[in-house]
Amino acid sequence: MATEQYGASFFENYRGWLNQYWWARRFYASLILRYRKSGKLLELGCGLGHVLQRLEGHFQTYGVDVSEYAIEQARKNTPKSDLRVAAVEDVESLPGPFDVIAAFHVVEHLEDPLAVLKSCARMTTPGGLLIIATPNTEAPFAKKKGARWYANTDPTHISLKPPKEWTALLRQAGYRIKRAFGDGLWDVPYLPIIPAKLQIPLFGAPSILQTVTTVPFIPVRFSEALIAVAERE
Repeated sequence: MATEQYGASFFENYRGWLNQYWWARRFYASLILRYRKSGKLLELGCGLGHVLQRLEGHFQTYGVDVSEYAIEQARKNTPKSDLRVAAVEDVESLPGPFDVIAAFHVVEHLEDPLAVLKSCARMTTPGGLLIIATPNTEAPFAKKKGARWYANTDPTHISLKPPKEWTALLRQAGYRIKRAFGDGLWDVPYLPIIPAKLQIPLFGAPSILQTVTTVPFIPVRFSEALIAVAERE
């Protein structure tokens, strides 16, 4: 994974609550609490630490990221967490095992995601959880948008796969799928002529409702991303 691009400029739009990043992190933290209330938690690719920030009062929290800048900022946001600059491929060097491992939009950056998923399984307690979010290559408008589809605009997305392949890899790694759902349609515009801002309520209403209520209900087939909750066998 390229690391040099993940500096201050990369995260400049990841602040404040009036943006998609803030609401997504709120949703991810609530999702974790829906399935596990306490224990030892690791976030792979923790960024600025805003998921861990919401969970420090419930879990013993750990986070890793390849970005030195991100970890520097995360230490300010999550003073109780054990944070380290490290690649997710080094997960087995961390002080596990963990009751929950979270990886939100991380696995698509990996050259060998199965190897990392197997490492995660070895670092997950029996009955513990791995929760991932990753682009859905079978999203309704992905083929139509082509190079303009959000997941195709990042050159570090080197492991884009359909949902069935991701769930198969999770099972192969030693997990069973507890829940799989999506995040809705938010990569506007989808239609020509109509301004993108007008397409947000047209296509994004389910996504907004799910994010605000923190109740997962959107099918993967109607979503830009797969969110999978997997339990260690």
